[in-house]
Amino acid sequence: MTPKERQLAAIRHELADRVSTDAISVEIDPQIAELLGIGQEEVFDALGRDGCVVAAGYAPPKAPPPAPDGRNEWGTTGWEFHDRRPYPLAGALAVADVERYPVPDPADYDYTSAARAARRANEKYAVRGPYWQPLFCRVCDLFGMEGAMLRLALDPAVFEAALERVFQHVYDYCRRLLDACGDALPIFCLGDDFATQRDLMISPADWRRFLKPRFEKLFALAKARGKVVWFHSCGNVSSVLPDLIDLGVDVWETVQLHTLPMPPRELKRQFGRHLTFFGGVCTQRLPFARPHEVRREVRRCIEALGEGGGYICGPDHQIKPDVPPENAVALFDEARSFRRPGYTL
Repeated sequence: MTPKERQLAAIRHELADRVSTDAISVEIDPQIAELLGIGQEEVFDALGRDGCVVAAGYAPPKAPPPAPDGRNEWGTTGWEFHDRRPYPLAGALAVADVERYPVPDPADYDYTSAARAARRANEKYAVRGPYWQPLFCRVCDLFGMEGAMLRLALDPAVFEAALERVFQHVYDYCRRLLDACGDALPIFCLGDDFATQRDLMISPADWRRFLKPRFEKLFALAKARGKVVWFHSCGNVSSVLPDLIDLGVDVWETVQLHTLPMPPRELKRQFGRHLTFFGGVCTQRLPFARPHEVRREVRRCIEALGEGGGYICGPDHQIKPDVPPENAVALFDEARSFRRPGYTL
């Protein structure tokens, strides 16, 4: 099977020639290339990854000068944490303050190049995207985490005004990307983080009030075009996992088994008919494990989550620079080598 065929079969809960494998990202490609004696551009296929991400980059007609502190088009620095990190809406005290903030124009992204990349990749891989266009996390980037939580608790109208502006941007961006890519983007993939390793950062009631109806509209946008819906959310989201299933999520990334209040086999029993699970192999242990221990964990994940399909094996988050390349190779090699009736053809 091609990588595309294999991953789409897993999502359809069909048995493939082998277990589908993938990763959010692998940040040690040079070290893996040196270990395997191959070129860095060959690492993706050498690991056996079956899918890839396509998104449209920001490309306004008149490019603004680079911000000295690395701010993006939202005026934030995203995941770059430092003592002087900017929070553009930190001083916003009223809905009017939020409405005056200049949100990026969804037209100012390069959908043409994204479509071209999707068509090229779709010949071999299962293409998903746009990936990181979050709602909750973007609001937290704008207010600051503490500021967002305070507004949610004390002035929800201001919180929701920011959330709605972010949502309108994301919806239009996703519509444009889906229209541009067409059939070359079979998997609509979004990411948003609203949980810790213990539970949600906000109450399930607030999640259902503020986030659920907006995710519903985004997923419906994709479903109307016949797309698979793939959703990334870290940590323990089990309290709203049934809600995500009701909204049409087909693939849940990333399954951090060590955060969940149930063992892996119970996760499969409760939700495996509705979801394909992606992840499972604990990234936090990868820097410290030995290759044979990684292989053992891979087998345990497949045995618990992979029966009858519905599982894409991989690390439960990025493979970071502190992971020995031997461990990354062991992870993917063990998953590719796994053969058992009922799990593979």
